[in-house]
Amino acid sequence: MPLLDLAEHAQQLRTLARDFETLHDRVRDVSYTPGTDALRQISPLLLMTQDLTATLLVRLGALDSSTYTSVAGSRASLECLASVVVASSLAGNDLASALHANPYEGAPFPGYPADDASVRTARHAEAITKMTGHLADAAHQLDLSATGCHYVATGITRDLTATREGAATAQRSADPPLTSAQYDALKALSLGAEGGCMRVRSGGWA
Repeated sequence: MPLLDLAEHAQQLRTLARDFETLHDRVRDVSYTPGTDALRQISPLLLMTQDLTATLLVRLGALDSSTYTSVAGSRASLECLASVVVASSLAGNDLASALHANPYEGAPFPGYPADDASVRTARHAEAITKMTGHLADAAHQLDLSATGCHYVATGITRDLTATREGAATAQRSADPPLTSAQYDALKALSLGAEGGCMRVRSGGWA
């Protein structure tokens, strides 16, 4: 894959970072009532996190199989993106843990009494504490994921710029030196001497 294509990869990572930021805000601000409502509110957030994690793996694989791996500094970017996969996966685990802590209202086994109002209230209070903690952890991991994507995108852009500048410097070093006629023509132009342009044309460029 040409190095120029990596600019598109950087843009895709920035878009992915914004998706993580949006999901972070949704997780942070999610409102729910323990029970069925919590399942309905949190489940889509978990699915979105899993989708973003899958997209991260695609981006990591694309970079790992590209010519970017020959660019100085690319290893740090690949390792950082792999750590973002971890953070995103942990966010999904935290959301799943919130669903696990959710108090479901199914019927008990035969012979066991159904929860009365006080027991139900206590179960919900305990569940809310656990769920709040899991959701906060998920939001934190999503924030880390967004930051990591931005970091890698910036790193790719920086590495590409350095590579292009290095190639330009090498090209300038490879250029043949000026002839005496070319040097005199440039000097005449810089001094505003009459006929300078004509001297450049007549001197020619090797």
